[in-house]
Amino acid sequence: MSRGNEKGPIVLDDIDHAKRVDWLRRTVEMYDWRLHAFAIMSNHEHLFVETPDPNLSAGMQYLNGSYTSYFNWRYKRSGHLFQGRFKGHLVQTEGYFRQVSRYIHLNPVRAGLVDRPQDYQWSSYPGYAQVRRAMAWVCYDRVLAEFGRDHVESRRAYSRFVMKGVDTPPASPLERAVGGMIVGSATFVTKMLRMLENRQDDAGVPQLRNLHPSRQYRPKLQLIVEKVAAYFGHDPSEWRAGKRVDDASRALAAYLARRRFGYPASQVAKALGYRSHGGVLSAVKRIECAGASVRQIAEEIESELMGSERR
Repeated sequence: MSRGNEKGPIVLDDIDHAKRVDWLRRTVEMYDWRLHAFAIMSNHEHLFVETPDPNLSAGMQYLNGSYTSYFNWRYKRSGHLFQGRFKGHLVQTEGYFRQVSRYIHLNPVRAGLVDRPQDYQWSSYPGYAQVRRAMAWVCYDRVLAEFGRDHVESRRAYSRFVMKGVDTPPASPLERAVGGMIVGSATFVTKMLRMLENRQDDAGVPQLRNLHPSRQYRPKLQLIVEKVAAYFGHDPSEWRAGKRVDDASRALAAYLARRRFGYPASQVAKALGYRSHGGVLSAVKRIECAGASVRQIAEEIESELMGSERR
């Protein structure tokens, strides 16, 4: 996922959308990607890709850099268009293609841009629904193969699967990502952890910090809440929606639960009395921007939590 800088727009009209799609096509063809799904929104986009060669970062740099040059030229602006590095997940091949592709294709519906995903032209879904709208550089077959060998029936079955998600919105498969990065079965997660254990200090992939072996001893979410509340002398039952907390206690609990131990933002919001996951993300950012004294408290509580969990 690439997001606009400071949540700003990356496309302003249909011309921008078409140009972004064209740069995506060029990138797929130049870097030999297998693009299974995409959705280009006003201030962010989702891409579901396989990279036969280890060139994801190079391709994303080419895609975003080239498009930024166009955007800056057209609007006579300068500077960054995208918010830092793209965010990526590792997705297990078996059994997860249908969920991830559906999540991406329902993005315009969730955003209230259209009532049906086939009505949004700036995604790969129209090519799934109707063969005449397919793009030669999008790999439809891998997702459709999960719905049978007959191409006509598999398209119909996939369309039914996606439309069912319109009526009953499914949970995001990415919210359950281990360490905010790995989507798959326990066996797949274990395999990926072994492969990545020597790259956890890679500054180019900050998400790897969430995959530290200590995450194998992740404390229960309620214990995190209780430990932080006790440190500040609070009753955690008083943390509820609409109630102001003047100190950093609740925000620090959100930071530890979300950023350090990888709990989904929706779960953290429920445990800490935030109205939505957006409140959790704001709290995390508050702690990340706080002074050294607050970060030291976070480290002390995290160390205590890890010690209690190991025992």
